[in-house]
Order: sequence, then structure tokens, then C-alpha cells
Amino acid sequence: MSRTIVFLAASPSPTSPCMFVANQVAASAERAGVQPVFFSVCDFDASDVFAGRASAPSVARFLDAVGQAEGLVLSTPVYKATYSGALKAVVDLLAADALVGRKALGVATTKLAAHGVDLAAAYRALFAFFRVSWGEALVVLDDEIKVDGSGGTLAADAGARIAQAADALVAK
Repeated sequence: MSRTIVFLAASPSPTSPCMFVANQVAASAERAGVQPVFFSVCDFDASDVFAGRASAPSVARFLDAVGQAEGLVLSTPVYKATYSGALKAVVDLLAADALVGRKALGVATTKLAAHGVDLAAAYRALFAFFRVSWGEALVVLDDEIKVDGSGGTLAADAGARIAQAADALVAK
């Protein structure tokens, strides 16, 4: 496996709060010598995803990248108390053994702390299914993030949690 981590973003907006958090994790990974490889649910043709066409070019690139990576980061805004359906549909393309022994991080942004608890449980169940060696959830509340046209800022506590999660993700 190469020193890469695949990021899969559920938000269609590259400037969303969950993308901002994912980019912070990616920046930490790069500083540690790990190359992030980004995918968005928007990169895939919905008919290829829902038909499970592993040979479709965008799906094949994703599956190959995950196969070569040492970890996977899923990033989503909270939709109806859980991760987005589009994210789950793409993740469902992965073979059951695709992440065995690798690391995974679930990133989520949410307005309500209670939804963060629910989402963390959903990520735990998903990562347990894939038998990752380390799988955690990083939940950041919307009021801890301010994203604008030039980037964004984080509350100090959120920044510390992001750094801690990123460090654990890239640790050997």
C-alpha cells in the first residue's frame, strides 16, 4: 500500500463546512507525508453507482484508489440524523474486505450535538462491518466552523479534535 488516504466527500459543494474539515484533515496528512486523494459523490454517474458498475471509469478509479490506500476518510454533512445516502451508495460499491486492517475516519458536520452522537454510532457500525483496524468519527458542530470565500476558521476545541483525529489516522 502506498502512503495515500482516500477522501470521499458527500457534499456537492467544495466550500461546505464538511469539506473544510476534510481539507484540514488532508492538510495534516500531507504534513505527515501521506498524500490525500479526493473523490466527491458528484464524480460518479448515479446510474453507475446504483447499478454497481465497478467497471465504469469513475467507479473503477475510486475502487483502485481505495485498494492502494492505507485509509479512507468519509466526509458528510448530517442529513436526517445520519450520513448522506449518496455517500452510502458509493461506499456500498466497496467489497466487504476492501478495508480490512486499514484505517478509516468518518467526518461529519451538524447543527445538533445529538445528531453527532447518532452519526458516530452509524460510522462505528459501518467501520465494524469493514473490519478496519482503526475507525473513528469526527463530529464538528456547525457553530464551531465559519467558512467563507477565502477559507475558514475553527473554534479552538474543534481544531484540536481535528488535529488529534488526523494524527491518529496517519500514525503507523
